[in-house]
Amino acid sequence: MSQEDSVSFNRVTIVGPGLLGASIGLALKEKGITKEIWVYLRDPQKKEACERSNWCEFATLDLKEAVTGSDLVILCTPVTSILEQISKIANWASPECLITDVGSVKKNICEKANEYFSACRSHFIGSHPMAGSEKAGMKYASAEILHGKNCIVTPSKEANHQQVIRLSRLWEGLGMKVTKLDAVEHDILMSWISHLPHLVASCLTKSVATTDMKKIFLSGNGLRDTTRIASGNPELWSQILLENRNNLQGGINVMIENLQMLKEILGKADKPELVSFLQSAKEVRDQLNEHR
Repeated sequence: MSQEDSVSFNRVTIVGPGLLGASIGLALKEKGITKEIWVYLRDPQKKEACERSNWCEFATLDLKEAVTGSDLVILCTPVTSILEQISKIANWASPECLITDVGSVKKNICEKANEYFSACRSHFIGSHPMAGSEKAGMKYASAEILHGKNCIVTPSKEANHQQVIRLSRLWEGLGMKVTKLDAVEHDILMSWISHLPHLVASCLTKSVATTDMKKIFLSGNGLRDTTRIASGNPELWSQILLENRNNLQGGINVMIENLQMLKEILGKADKPELVSFLQSAKEVRDQLNEHR
């Protein structure tokens, strides 16, 4: 990013310093994008941990106190909490403040934000940084988890163009690759490339667990790599999957069809058809490797 394209903020508030929120805080501090970082959280013990960190200037258990006076607010809580916080923050955010979120389901969040921020001088634009880990919590935070990853920005048709540019430059400044999508299009895409894989990993893990658990531990990297994301936070993921459940139905149906097809191929011992199935999957997976 050139000097002309750089972006900076006087104060950034991070609402919910979990793995992603704290990683964003670390990256903001490392890149010098903000003069100070404030944090809102609900756990007094985590508040003390934030105050001891080298990236947070102020931590509070009061949401209004946290967002008042900031010129960028990043909502890093679970999807249902973001939906609850939007109406409150619309009343408290300073004029020209930019508000975004990191939720992995966007339609309902963006619709509610448009409803509450339409009469405000502050601006809400949705974001989805495609970064994270199956691990959870601030102690696993790292600025590196953002570097080179995709970030999808979901501005409404009414969004302020300059604020969209400002938000895009923020994520680019943190080392991310930015793409703009409509919120509805975003949710459909996520049902295929993020939410369905999580369901499949969980389903595979549950299926394998029906065999002798002691022998499962003899597995190599294949099982561990394929099921890694099943270790994600069940409460968080249940919210995401339920929020996007309508879009997920199509992906689940296709998955069932493919499994049924494989069952029939194996039943017929049809090697050419099996090779063709595996080859087509390999070609898609190889393309993913090329686009890292």
